[in-house]
Amino acid sequence: MLTGHVDSRPCLSNIAYDSKEADQLPAIPVLSIIHFTFHAGVNISESSQLASILWQKSWNVVSTIPGFQQLYWAPVDTASEDQQVIILIQWDSGHGWKIFQSSLGFSMMLGYIQNISNRCIQITLPVNLFNFDSVLEIVSFQFSDTQSTAQIDQKSGFRSKWETTISLYPSNVTTEPELIHCCGEWLEPDYPSEDQFFIGLLFWRSNTEVGDQGRLRQANFHNLGHHIADLVKDATGVVSACTNHLKKVSLESATPQQFDAFPTPIAMQFETNHPVFRTPVKPEYNVNDLTFSENKDQLHMESMRQARQTPPQRIAGGPAGGWCPMGTLSQHHLSQWQGYPTNPDMDWISFRAQLEDSRVAGLFEDLRRKLWRMGDCPHLFWGKEQENRGGSDRISLFIELEAAKRQEPETQTQFQQFIEEFSDRCGDAVHDLSHRRIVGPIPIFMGLCRDIDITVFHVSENELDQRSFEYAFSLFKRTTHQQQQIQSIHSPWSAIKALSQGWLSQERPIDNHNRSSSDQSEQTGTSQFVSVFGCEKEGAREEWCSDFVERAQTQYDLLGHIVDWLRTLSKCITIQSLRLENDDPWMIADKQAKRDRLPPQVPPSIFDTPWANDPQDGFWQVKRL
Repeated sequence: MLTGHVDSRPCLSNIAYDSKEADQLPAIPVLSIIHFTFHAGVNISESSQLASILWQKSWNVVSTIPGFQQLYWAPVDTASEDQQVIILIQWDSGHGWKIFQSSLGFSMMLGYIQNISNRCIQITLPVNLFNFDSVLEIVSFQFSDTQSTAQIDQKSGFRSKWETTISLYPSNVTTEPELIHCCGEWLEPDYPSEDQFFIGLLFWRSNTEVGDQGRLRQANFHNLGHHIADLVKDATGVVSACTNHLKKVSLESATPQQFDAFPTPIAMQFETNHPVFRTPVKPEYNVNDLTFSENKDQLHMESMRQARQTPPQRIAGGPAGGWCPMGTLSQHHLSQWQGYPTNPDMDWISFRAQLEDSRVAGLFEDLRRKLWRMGDCPHLFWGKEQENRGGSDRISLFIELEAAKRQEPETQTQFQQFIEEFSDRCGDAVHDLSHRRIVGPIPIFMGLCRDIDITVFHVSENELDQRSFEYAFSLFKRTTHQQQQIQSIHSPWSAIKALSQGWLSQERPIDNHNRSSSDQSEQTGTSQFVSVFGCEKEGAREEWCSDFVERAQTQYDLLGHIVDWLRTLSKCITIQSLRLENDDPWMIADKQAKRDRLPPQVPPSIFDTPWANDPQDGFWQVKRL
């Protein structure tokens, strides 16, 4: 699980969900009360929004967690532009609540969440409540920790006062009652010094206007107003919220057969040639001790052991699954959005051609030479896609000029001129020519990896969809890390290494018939995110992908949800697997000449070092220069 440092966590009976004492949680029913506030523009009730799709996948997963019984959710009836949603989830015991907090939960909504409250009370909702169309009124009574203990400790007295007050609401025996059910309980505190809250839940018929003043006047003969005033007199704060029509999910309506009948849909317009993202997955909870324990992916750990054996049983380690636990999303903590680079620094030229054609090969070498001479031995590498399609090679060339040089208008003009000259001279021998900019990988890593994967995600232009995508991609990137207890995230037994990732700049126009028409159509209405992964060992990439595909189908929490999340937010995912070519002889010669002309480094003089005249650490200072 991907937890990070969280000071406070959701608690039940003063026991944190992930503490060593969690096995001692009470075996009594628990009701989770979760309040989401989403960023402006998000509407999970609008089926056309990607956030709505992820929302449905999330409660599908939650409804398969052991101990789940019922789930109710509805948007809050408010004038605010930021949509608020309240969820009630009934668990059969504290154990079910603990599994929920440790699980994926609603973490696929990261990127859309502005605030969240993740609390619980020890109470049971009636089973027949599921049979009514209702709206929820939730009332929170806050009692300050600074008040006298005599007032705070009388919890049972306040609960009785609450029940007495609500029982005074009139019911007409000749018609169906407007108030279907009401209950209340003290909120479970997450830390000792927290203010105490009593939560009241009132379920009204959907045709009832909860704020109807006429009903309150009708109830005056019961002196209801006086009792309400007496109820709230000691509270330091009272907040009430009403929802729209409650939507419901029960244990019976969320069976495994339901998911078998309705597998996770893949959008008709979605396209991919990436083997991982063609994988069928089902949103259901399926964590067990064999796959995950001690906060580690046990199948990944076993694959690393097999790769280290002599003789090795594997080429390299397999994917390392993980997720963001629901318990880390609370009023105390919300995973911060870090973002990925949006300032590409490397030019990427891609085209299709037959390099066996000596004329095309010569013109391409001439292009490399011209681009190379634009800088002082710039970082330049190129390679061919390993899958030869239609008798032509997919070629990709990457070059990173110095920042100052790259930003000069003359450089940009000359760069475009070289590409267009290459296209014109090649004519129909070159197809699908494109020029884009990506975030370049660190040169030292490129020297270690001769096989690289370039994956392009075509993501919705919506800012919040892109933010959610970045959360999901961070999890995908972590699957390439090792979970061993060592400092480095990679080792000689790692299959794949993340070399770079970031948002792509818009494609540079190439004014001729060789420009890629497919790239133009794919970019319509989308932004492109490019990741570069490298592989050092022959066959390790195929082994790693095969493991990922197989495990994602049965391990949604560890790997499957990452596929589902990224696929939901992408209209197209393409991958190019390149085998990098060696440097040209003239490139090697230029690099050697550059090293030869650099002045030798002169050791510093003892009189030039700052500490030479600083006697505070002793009479003699002996240090290595």
